[in-house]
Amino acid sequence: MMKTYPFMNSPNAQTGKQRLEAKEWSEVRAELMQLKTKLNLSDDEFRMLSPYEDYQGIEEKIYQTFCTIDNGKKRPVWLWHCFKQEKYFTDFLPDAPECYLHKLIDPNESIWMGVFGMAKQQDKIWFYEGKILTIQKLLAELYFFDEFYFVSKKYQWLICINHHDTLIVTGGDMPQKLKALEQEMMNHST
Repeated sequence: MMKTYPFMNSPNAQTGKQRLEAKEWSEVRAELMQLKTKLNLSDDEFRMLSPYEDYQGIEEKIYQTFCTIDNGKKRPVWLWHCFKQEKYFTDFLPDAPECYLHKLIDPNESIWMGVFGMAKQQDKIWFYEGKILTIQKLLAELYFFDEFYFVSKKYQWLICINHHDTLIVTGGDMPQKLKALEQEMMNHST
């Protein structure tokens, strides 16, 4: 079964548009903030980290905790290429990967969400804070995203949805949780 996404795979019947292959990250950030307003979300539910918060410290801690980087080498464009802890991935779920996040992440837990992108020709991760059910509402409305990271604020686990729509997990018991979820989905589809 082919997953369906807005404006992807085939032209939208109503508008004739196809899902964008790429988008400026300032546009994705603006779209997230517009959706926040449209969905009437408070800062307690979802917010972008300000430049005055330690977003660089968060990014550094993520790299230190979850990634192996060879001395003298630049940080990888995609974190999932260098995970150092046990990892597991799947792209065999019946629906879009973001639809399953609440089955992996405690809905009451406030987490970091990282949006991978470019700023002034440099790789960058834009950080947000929120709870997964609210984040899922936003992701369901986005027309394009490339890579998203969902991270425990205690740095116990990290979940990635990459540009191949693959769900990748590392840290804590996340690999076992995703294996169990994938098995459950396979059992329901037979």
